[in-house]
Amino acid sequence: MSRYLVDRIAATSNIHVHPLTELTALRGNERGELEKVRWKNQRTGLENEANVRHVFLFVGADPATEWLRGCDVALDGKGFVKTGVDLTLQELVRAGRKDVPRPLETSAPGVFAIGDVRCGSVKRIGGAIGEGAAVVAQLHSYLAELDEQSMGRSSTTPEALL
Repeated sequence: MSRYLVDRIAATSNIHVHPLTELTALRGNERGELEKVRWKNQRTGLENEANVRHVFLFVGADPATEWLRGCDVALDGKGFVKTGVDLTLQELVRAGRKDVPRPLETSAPGVFAIGDVRCGSVKRIGGAIGEGAAVVAQLHSYLAELDEQSMGRSSTTPEALL
């Protein structure tokens, strides 16, 4: 999160930050408006409930990519997923790739990453929305290539990596 935003949140008296906290219940009224929130502190295990009308959930700046470590998906030093031009030749060779990945494609063919988990992303919701729209075209391109290969047609995939 940006420093200016952290400072503004800290200076706003009606905003309460609860780090390492899990929301356990949200209750609303018949109009669908939020009225109560229940949460649990992950360190202490204590649960609390309060009358709350608005919640902003910030899931953190650490990518939850530990489960990818055994796959052919390359990660940067902080655990963010590398895609497109961020991938090194060594990472692509290690993953067995002989083609150039699409901009949002990982080192594993047909596996794409967008949004906050992606190395080099802007870490903003608008950026993730744009990447989500862009990846649809890249997925269609990937699937069309698979269809061509399954029908015995040669692909125009560049062999420039080896």
